[in-house]
Amino acid sequence: MSPRLASFSSPAGGGGAERSEAEGVSPANAGAAPSVSFADSSPAGGGARTFAGKLATMAGQPLHEIGPAGAGFEAAALGFTLALAASWAGPAGVLWAGEDAAFAEEGAPYPAGLAQYGLPLDRLIVARAKKREDALWAAEQALAASGAIVICALGAQGKPLDLKASRRLLLFAERYSSRCLLLMPENGPSAAWTRWRVAPAQSDAAPDELGLPAFRAELTRNRGGPAGAAFTVDWNAHERCFSERAVARALSAADTDGPVDPRRARAV
Repeated sequence: MSPRLASFSSPAGGGGAERSEAEGVSPANAGAAPSVSFADSSPAGGGARTFAGKLATMAGQPLHEIGPAGAGFEAAALGFTLALAASWAGPAGVLWAGEDAAFAEEGAPYPAGLAQYGLPLDRLIVARAKKREDALWAAEQALAASGAIVICALGAQGKPLDLKASRRLLLFAERYSSRCLLLMPENGPSAAWTRWRVAPAQSDAAPDELGLPAFRAELTRNRGGPAGAAFTVDWNAHERCFSERAVARALSAADTDGPVDPRRARAV
């Protein structure tokens, strides 16, 4: 079964105010400080040092931002985002809303590859929008489905995303108990609970074997606790779960010892 494809166009002619008010989120309160209704559920209040502890906390937070750790790492950031969505996907499914620029940079979705990666194709909708505003609008509408996992993928071209736009995503996700993964290059202030910078990691497989997808993910912002921790993780698409490498966890003691030296982390 292939994922459902949709083209979204938001109502033209200044429809932004009507859309937001219809959903109970006005432009005025979208720009204000959001009221937080998601609790930090980790045992250490966001400071859990294992990647599993971070994921447990993130599962109860409405908005997370993921981006590449550097030029050429866009595919790794996308792979990490898709893995998060697959691990959290429930009956409400996954909607992947992206602007054309993002799909041009990262490649178009391929159903067979997505299925092998762990995405549930019977509960996956891909929406490709010509403009950034339309991609954001599609993401907002999808977040109104309680329990949905929404990927909002934005390209590197154009103006940086302003704080109000990310706050709107946060408010929709909070109101409907859904979750949003904002995939974009780092570009300033964000309402996201966490911000991750992702790079590919060396395979842990034998030289003549194809290993699991591996990532080095650094937590550069964390509203629920300390930031700076880095993790090297493998994605098991069959089990739809991450596994953390023990050596990487020892290197990611940034919760107490400061940021990790990228030169050491790349050696893992």
